[in-house]
Amino acid sequence: MKLVILVLLCQMLYCVDVDKNTFSNYKDVKTMHLHIEWLLNLDEKVIDGCVEYSFKVSANRLSEIHLDIYKMNILVVYYPDNGQVLKWHVESDKVQTEEQGDKLVIELGQMYKLGDTIKLRIKYQIGEDARALSFMDPEQTDDKKAPYLFSQCEANNCRSMIPLQDTPSIKFTYSATVITQSPLINVFMSGNRLLNQKFTLINDYKKGQIANIFQFELNIKIPAYLIAIVAGTVQEKSTGRRTAVISESKNIEKYQKELDELDNYLGYLENYIGEYKWGSYKIVILPASFPFGGMENPLLTFANPTIIVGDKSGVSVAVHEIAHSWFGNTVTCNNWSNMWINEGFCVFLERKGLKQLFGDINLVHVNSQVGNNEMNALIKEFNSSPDDFVKSYASLHPKTLDHNADDSFSTIPYERGFQLLYYLEKQINETRFQQLLKAWLAEYEYQSADESDFYRFMILWLKLNLDTEEYQNIKKSIDNVYTKWVYDYGQPPIQETFENPASKEVLELVNSWIEGDGTKPQNYQIFDGFKSNQKQLFLSTLQEKSKDVTVAIMTSLEDAYHISDLTDAELLFRWYNLSIVTTYAKDNTNLLKIKKFVGLVGRMKMVNPIYKALDKQTATQWYQENKAFYHPLTRQSIENIIKGKTISK
Repeated sequence: MKLVILVLLCQMLYCVDVDKNTFSNYKDVKTMHLHIEWLLNLDEKVIDGCVEYSFKVSANRLSEIHLDIYKMNILVVYYPDNGQVLKWHVESDKVQTEEQGDKLVIELGQMYKLGDTIKLRIKYQIGEDARALSFMDPEQTDDKKAPYLFSQCEANNCRSMIPLQDTPSIKFTYSATVITQSPLINVFMSGNRLLNQKFTLINDYKKGQIANIFQFELNIKIPAYLIAIVAGTVQEKSTGRRTAVISESKNIEKYQKELDELDNYLGYLENYIGEYKWGSYKIVILPASFPFGGMENPLLTFANPTIIVGDKSGVSVAVHEIAHSWFGNTVTCNNWSNMWINEGFCVFLERKGLKQLFGDINLVHVNSQVGNNEMNALIKEFNSSPDDFVKSYASLHPKTLDHNADDSFSTIPYERGFQLLYYLEKQINETRFQQLLKAWLAEYEYQSADESDFYRFMILWLKLNLDTEEYQNIKKSIDNVYTKWVYDYGQPPIQETFENPASKEVLELVNSWIEGDGTKPQNYQIFDGFKSNQKQLFLSTLQEKSKDVTVAIMTSLEDAYHISDLTDAELLFRWYNLSIVTTYAKDNTNLLKIKKFVGLVGRMKMVNPIYKALDKQTATQWYQENKAFYHPLTRQSIENIIKGKTISK
């Protein structure tokens, strides 16, 4: 037992309290507050920025502050109290400039001691090189009336928007003043809006035009990646006492109707984990080029329109993002090698909420099976790579040193993390595990943590709340697998199938189709009565068995279910991917449908598998045609996929 503990602690030392993806000296000085001032010129796709910082020194002697930046034009650094201009320079590496950015070194001109506070101000300018920002022309929007801007800062992309300590280890409050040079543009940020006021421009540019000024503040500490902005012809509509939806006017009525139970979703999660402390909850349905299903920016969740299906089958994404209000936004991973501290816990809480939403635990287990299928496929894919960094992406502690942390993002921290917590719950029991999670939130509220923090907290909680014999038995069962679950590259040490009655008939139907080799099974019509997640399981299981899926089967499936005519993007991307893998999509008609899909949807979860399945020539051609539509993060991801392809012979 002592040896097990020693090995565990030694491995945990690898990641404890260290962020390998920041150039900042965040151990020596910590951001306490940011005030952001932005002048948005969306026509020219340029933002003039000024940021004032409040730092607290945590070293004995401090003469420099190092911040993260990515492709921005620094104009001046100075002390706001006396106007003293400070020397600065950028330390860069050719590879890291593209991968993660550069280090901005600010010479303070004097020595500061432990406990001192420092105020600095930086003026700078950013544009389309900002990896966090998507600048859209009017014709790319739904309303087609004005330009549009939205951000996506997770993982470490806020450094392209603001020079700062871009690490989830540091949390701070922030305020912002945003000025737009168009009266049509409305602005929301991940904070409380204090002011929206019109005024007349007096500068030479657009002199006399009416512009808008917006002010925001967030008094709960957050990490940099949760700063967010959306600017466009967007408006807000209430969906309940505490909730609202925001979007362009064209589809807002449809979005409001689909999300009219947001207040209930919030209540489901509160029933399990405790009070929602952020005040209001608003969800922005962004343009389809948004690279994710959702992003949990506090008070301003971002979501892709693919979650709006018409039958509320996509609202699990909304439940997931609400769950981040506790796991991710309140307790945050302290580095991107511990992303599961955000996502695994969030999926666990999401599925507690879905149990109330569905009223049937079996349907929740179907979600777990879909996730399990996709996790297993990724573990196999990552382990087939000769690159040890890529292999590590199959674990809950991927290697990210000198790499863009975005590269390690996948369904692994979501599903592998969820399964670890599901296993722990089974060892500890459901009621006590709920109590443990509430205690974990209370202990680490508004702080950053890693898996070693959670392990130590859990073991201490068990010791204090269980009798000696039960504590020792449970601790032994946890110690036998915890380290393997987090660090091993292979399958989780305990295999969970999540089999249930709701999935049994799905899996039986899959087998019937394969055995029939194109002949419709006798009960094939039961597919039409499946819930959306059962249909996803059907398609993901066919993907898993794709070697046995012939063109004859695919042809008969399409004839029976008309899958390519469905509007649910969760089903379409799986079907299209399967169509390419099985060569069913070789004819022009099917390929044109798939090509149209990747030109209308920019969600990486949905387009990346398709680009992976395509041959290099086709993938390159389609990407070039759609490049202007995609968000910078999606472009980066697809370019990496294409670079890894070989030319088909």
